[in-house]
Amino acid sequence: MAVKLYVGNLPPMLCFPELEDLFTPFGSLQSAELITDPATGLSRGFGFIEMETEGAAQAAISDLNGKEVEGQALTVNEVKPGRGGPSPIRDSGRGRPSPVGSRPPSPPRQSSGTRLFVGNLPYSAGNTDLEKVFAEVGTVSSVSVVTDRFSGQSKGFAFVEMGSKEEADAIIEKFNGQEVLGRVLKVNAARPPERRRFGGGGGGGRRF
Repeated sequence: MAVKLYVGNLPPMLCFPELEDLFTPFGSLQSAELITDPATGLSRGFGFIEMETEGAAQAAISDLNGKEVEGQALTVNEVKPGRGGPSPIRDSGRGRPSPVGSRPPSPPRQSSGTRLFVGNLPYSAGNTDLEKVFAEVGTVSSVSVVTDRFSGQSKGFAFVEMGSKEEADAIIEKFNGQEVLGRVLKVNAARPPERRRFGGGGGGGRRF
């Protein structure tokens, strides 16, 4: 039976793939949701995760509740049916403000089909490296390798905007699951950072 968890006090610039990555080591996910501001599309500092089993949920709580992520201690606990769960407002405002432009925000709420999520990048890869690789297939409008806002180190994933949906589809076909820059890439369409449900037994596969 799936167990729903509340995740609070998230860093303000944390995006959906990072939230997902926090929980996939503990077991399969049934669903994941990062709550965002309707006006900006940025995280409001909390979300919800449904773990597939009680054991996975308790393991996640044990390891992640109180754990520091980018200087903020996470709040992770179980949402009890009929009790409404913890109040997200209490946790959403505790983080330090993040300077505008310090790192790319979550994917935009609207998707034209040209924006891609690229995961499992080598930490040494920068925007120019990724642009050169994808330019073999089509026009690269922009590349944003996501970095830690304190150290500047790559976090191993990026968002890439291609010139057309056809070029984006061609990138997925050519590079998803293929070794590039010394790593097997995960490449798929970037989706709005809203609630996502997984198929049975599927934790940690496709991302937004």
